[in-house]
Amino acid sequence: MKTLRIVAACAAALLVGQAWAQDQPATTATMTAQPAQDVGGVTDISRSDAGAPMSLTRQQVYQDLVHSERSGEQSRLQELYHGQ
Repeated sequence: MKTLRIVAACAAALLVGQAWAQDQPATTATMTAQPAQDVGGVTDISRSDAGAPMSLTRQQVYQDLVHSERSGEQSRLQELYHGQ
């Protein structure tokens, strides 16, 4: 009999908790979510609007390589990781 009361109380608490959670309005943090930006102000292109990862094309990867070579970023990383 005690077990039945405990099960009934847990079920009631679960239903009331779920109903209460559905009544709460969305917070402003979730409503005003901004896309992630790096220091340069460029949005993160590795994600689509839905948040799913996007694959880069070969042309985009090549352009990124050329840009890192010209800016000296590649040589700085080479020195930092000692060619590993």
